[in-house]
Amino acid sequence: MHTKPKIHLGSFEEYRISVARRIEWMLKKFYKNTKNISETRVKKDLLEINAYENYSVLKPIGEKQVVILDDDKIGTSAAEKTVIEGRFFWEHAAAGEATRLGLGTKYLLELGKFSIEEIVSHIRSEALKEAAKKGISGKKLSKEKRRFQKEITKAKILEMSGGDPRKLMPISLGNRHMLQMAYDVVRLAKQNKLDPKKALARQSALIILNEQTAEEIIEEFRRHNFFGLDARKIYFMIQRSFHGMYLKEGNLFYDQTTEKNKRLHNHGQMVMQKAHGNVIFRVDLKNIGEKKYISSREWEEILAKHDDMLSYNVEDLGYLTCSVDLPSLALALDLGKKGYNMVMEIVAQNPLKPQKGGACFFDKKLGRVVMVETNQLKNIKLENIRHLNKNFNHYPNPAEAFRATREKGLPITFEVKPGFNQSGDPQEYIYACPVQGDTNFLVKTAYVMRKSLKPIYNWKSPATTPLAVKAMFEQEAQEGFKEFVRDIKKGKYKNY
Repeated sequence: MHTKPKIHLGSFEEYRISVARRIEWMLKKFYKNTKNISETRVKKDLLEINAYENYSVLKPIGEKQVVILDDDKIGTSAAEKTVIEGRFFWEHAAAGEATRLGLGTKYLLELGKFSIEEIVSHIRSEALKEAAKKGISGKKLSKEKRRFQKEITKAKILEMSGGDPRKLMPISLGNRHMLQMAYDVVRLAKQNKLDPKKALARQSALIILNEQTAEEIIEEFRRHNFFGLDARKIYFMIQRSFHGMYLKEGNLFYDQTTEKNKRLHNHGQMVMQKAHGNVIFRVDLKNIGEKKYISSREWEEILAKHDDMLSYNVEDLGYLTCSVDLPSLALALDLGKKGYNMVMEIVAQNPLKPQKGGACFFDKKLGRVVMVETNQLKNIKLENIRHLNKNFNHYPNPAEAFRATREKGLPITFEVKPGFNQSGDPQEYIYACPVQGDTNFLVKTAYVMRKSLKPIYNWKSPATTPLAVKAMFEQEAQEGFKEFVRDIKKGKYKNY
């Protein structure tokens, strides 16, 4: 296998087969002879196998290598017009499971159901697990446990949260995102003395769901009257999960004997799945069970009608008080006119809880800035990553990035994770884990840094749950927000 196998995106089956062949190729390139290689051995060598090919020549970025965004100086009238006129496309990635939170699908998470005591318990438990992962055990681990109990107190977490989470409105995280989107569009229309109902009706969005909770979430849209949006312009896609792969005599096979080993192939597969055709659909507002699927070409035509697309992550907490980042959109639109088809904002690492994700470096071999996923950076310490992707990726002229992905596919990395075999016994399996951010290797990409850097605040782990509670209280404190939530189902749009 001397030639790197191409990733084929004509269908699920083409992707499934070609991604297995690509990982096989990676293994044979690394080991030469894979006949006696086990999943355990692969897991041990994973950081080296997945390593970014130019890892040795990566260096921290400087200001001259990125575009600086000054919020106070950039004009936003063109951005406002783009949103109001419906030429801005919203994509919401909501398929992910809150694995580290242990609470289920992120979209459906409702923090008002949890007490401060439960949140404290979650944070202490995670801290203890992290300590154990670092090799701390025995008496030292017991000492750490006592320290966590002393430092992570109810009073401290209550203060960080800004209040008792049980006083929050009974709204799930995903619904909060959709309501904030509608709230901001209405406010923007009114500020420009335009009809808010018409502005909402012009909006187009794609909601990415998972197989387990898709129908439940679509029902949430119906129950909320599609949040005032036009159901004909709201698209859904159910991200497919895949069986785990195992090695046998040096070759990879999918274990299709059980459903208990199925996992998502990360957000990069989500991006590539859109190229399959007949996977994106609309639903009828009156008959929610009726789905109208569209082809890959039709999807390309829909994207071509928009000046920009922004891919939102449902776990981003800043979104809960500002879904429309007008300065960022204004810059993306300007860069789109200069031939850029992807804009990635760089933010400072979160000092409270250093995170994994797309890390920004200058690649001396390529002679440009690149965004590289943490799992390709060998044993790098998270605190040594200075800048991360904010997880808000703009795609000016979005049809261009879609075409490039459909033609070339995204780079593939993989992971070894536990699952269960047909007998119900634990077993290690191989799963592809391509990332959305690797689109930066396919299209002309601009890397943007705010004049004043801000840390990432995502709800990824129990440690950031207090920040999530606080963000939700701040959302509800917005002028007229509670009334807006009450009225949106009725199609009323007062002066909020």
